[in-house]
Amino acid sequence: MDPMRPSVQMRVPPGYNHNSQVPSPAPPQQARRGPGPMIGQPQNSHQQISAAQLAAQHQAALAERELAKRRARKPTDKTIPEGVEEIVPNARVYRELREMERRYDAAIMRKRLDIQDAVNRNVKNQKTMRIFVSNTAKDQPWQVSDRPLDENAFDFDTGQIPTFRVKIEGNLLDDEEGDAAERDPDSDLGLTPKNPNAPVPEKRKFSHFFKSIVVELDRSRDLHPDGNTIEWRKQAPNTQPATSALGLGGPAEFDGFEFERKGDDNIMCTIKLVRDEVPDRFRLSPALADLLDTQEDTRAGIVMKIWEYVRAHGLQDPDERRTINCNPPMRAIFNADRLYFPQIPELTLSHILPLEPITIPYLIRCDVASSMSPQIHDITVYTDDPIRHKMSAIIHSPTYATSLREIQSIDDHIAVLVQAINHSKAKRVFWRAMAEDPAEFVKRWVSSQKRDLDTLCGEAPGRMVEEEDVKRASLWKDKIGESVYLLLAKQRAG
Repeated sequence: MDPMRPSVQMRVPPGYNHNSQVPSPAPPQQARRGPGPMIGQPQNSHQQISAAQLAAQHQAALAERELAKRRARKPTDKTIPEGVEEIVPNARVYRELREMERRYDAAIMRKRLDIQDAVNRNVKNQKTMRIFVSNTAKDQPWQVSDRPLDENAFDFDTGQIPTFRVKIEGNLLDDEEGDAAERDPDSDLGLTPKNPNAPVPEKRKFSHFFKSIVVELDRSRDLHPDGNTIEWRKQAPNTQPATSALGLGGPAEFDGFEFERKGDDNIMCTIKLVRDEVPDRFRLSPALADLLDTQEDTRAGIVMKIWEYVRAHGLQDPDERRTINCNPPMRAIFNADRLYFPQIPELTLSHILPLEPITIPYLIRCDVASSMSPQIHDITVYTDDPIRHKMSAIIHSPTYATSLREIQSIDDHIAVLVQAINHSKAKRVFWRAMAEDPAEFVKRWVSSQKRDLDTLCGEAPGRMVEEEDVKRASLWKDKIGESVYLLLAKQRAG
């Protein structure tokens, strides 16, 4: 051994025994103590399912399978077979009732679809709201001039702060015909006598029709730092926790909006009312408004009016009905010779604008105790059609589903009875034919049974098969054998 060569220390692998030369089992590895995330032993997140739960699941699967079998075996035919009317004359009445039921079902379904379409259209009724603006003055200098001054006061101030209060209120105008139609849609037909005690539908209040009310006072901000803009905005439903807890639909509506500010001079103000439309209405561009002969409408209404315009002027392409051949007015608006109708909603976006607020100028007078605007302002508002709520109630009525279940149970019972009638008719035909000519009937019956048996056992050797069946089998035998041979050869090649 070279003394200059460094010694090499041999490392014995763990579990190695020098004496037996047989590796012993390695001790379990210690958990890692170095840096890094500590990973615990994986745990089974799913709890063990007990035997009772397994049995319950098995029983539920068996019940579902049995129910599926029953549904498959359940009779559905409710038509009485031919020939029953000759035996039971009253069977003709059942056939007539079935025909009447089909007509009623078709009429009910058609009316239901019409109601569904009317509910989805969201038709609005136009009504007129009359707006009044007034103000009162309080503690003005001319109102406190008769009050004695304090002789010990340093100045001649009376200690009263002059203020004014402005009130904006609006009410829907009464419409006897419209209110009568809301109470009874058929009131104009005179089918039922008028009931004076019928409940009057609740009218929407002033705040329901507006998103915001802004009042701008025309006076110097330096002299009046408390602000010259008064603003009210409608809160979205269920935004306040207290409102949601009480189960209310949103903040309470009101018929009037009023505010109070300091001042002793006559002030000009501008009232801006932003309408709340559902669905949103938009103002049309001048060119599009002239084309459709309307100033504002919803997006769906705009598309519908364009479609009516296209049909009225015959602009549909005769080959591709969804393509529109633009005339000069439409070409000037959309800058295209041909339009694809599904693109119309997107193309109209550049031609609609938000509605401008309703602007009402008013002079706040502080030189009189109370003042009212010499002008009244009538604006058009849109209310939900009351018939639409009734139609929606009809569609979503819980009694409708109950009635359908009752009708379905009656139909199932009728199908079972019709099946029993079919079986009874088959038995009657069997025994009647046998009674008329027993020998010939038995001969035919045995021949029919033999034919069925030979058809089932035709492939077995030594069986007697009818000659017609043999001819049919020989016709297809060679073709079937060739097809099977080609299929097996293709599978081997693949």
